[in-house]
Amino acid sequence: MQMEPRSAWGRRVPCGNGLLRGVSLAALVGLAGCATQSSTAMELYHEQQEQQAMIQQKQDEVDRANRPTKPELVMSMIRQAQDQGRWFASLAYIDAYRQQFGESVDLTRVRADALRMTAQPEAAEQAYRALLNGPQAGAGWRGLGLLAGGQGNFAGAADDLAKAAAAYPTDALVLSDLGYARLRAGDAAGARVPLGQAAELEPGNAKVLGNLALLLLHEGDAAGANRVMEQAALSPDARARVQELAAAMRVSAARPRAVSVAAQAPAASASRPVVRNLEAAPQAANSAEVGAAANTDASAASGSLFGLQPLMDRFGAQAASGHP
Repeated sequence: MQMEPRSAWGRRVPCGNGLLRGVSLAALVGLAGCATQSSTAMELYHEQQEQQAMIQQKQDEVDRANRPTKPELVMSMIRQAQDQGRWFASLAYIDAYRQQFGESVDLTRVRADALRMTAQPEAAEQAYRALLNGPQAGAGWRGLGLLAGGQGNFAGAADDLAKAAAAYPTDALVLSDLGYARLRAGDAAGARVPLGQAAELEPGNAKVLGNLALLLLHEGDAAGANRVMEQAALSPDARARVQELAAAMRVSAARPRAVSVAAQAPAASASRPVVRNLEAAPQAANSAEVGAAANTDASAASGSLFGLQPLMDRFGAQAASGHP
């Protein structure tokens, strides 16, 4: 029989194995606590990761919804090129769009404009006529009217542009083109309303004001025409061109009525722009109407009376032109 060890005072001394068992139990309890804390921290970390993933997923969905599709990006490139007057480049983008995404009504419209502005009137006419039975019929009629006007057929242009104005009754450029066509066709009375509407809809648009100045000169109101041209900030060359056309129109009006206006006017007057290379119009601070011109599109401010000239025309070629 094994005797328990006793101290010098006769007290029992705990066995070594028991002491070890106590120490081991305490260590296990401590380790269990550490394991519990580690598990809780890990779970919290995973929860945070899941929440961040969910937030990122939602943001990705929003970004995808707001991000333009690839066809929209290509169409944006086409419109930007045309706004910059890069009509040949826009034709290249149009071909790329057709190869990748096929035909669309919007594509037909921008293609028709590009064909017209690159001196391809037959192809442009075909493209515009393809629009006449759809939602872009107004654009088709306008394009046909601009083609007719570029060829000197102002009576035909007025008919087509009247249909375009019926489709776009608040489009200042369409109304301005209609007024100009009627004026060149000898219908000054019919030109007054659309030109007045256009001038009040876009009082800072140089092309619109140039057309209005031409009407005033035709009616003998030189002072009023000069005020309008000052408001439009037309360059000296542009003013001289307006004066030149007004004089040619007066001569045409004095000739026998049997001769058409298109046959009387010089060929250059029928095909070339009236106002070219217009400068940006500085606006008077004390005029609320003129101040509205700050929002005028740059292409309209730099255009011609009956349209922008294509690339070759800007470099001096004698090409007919028109604005889309």
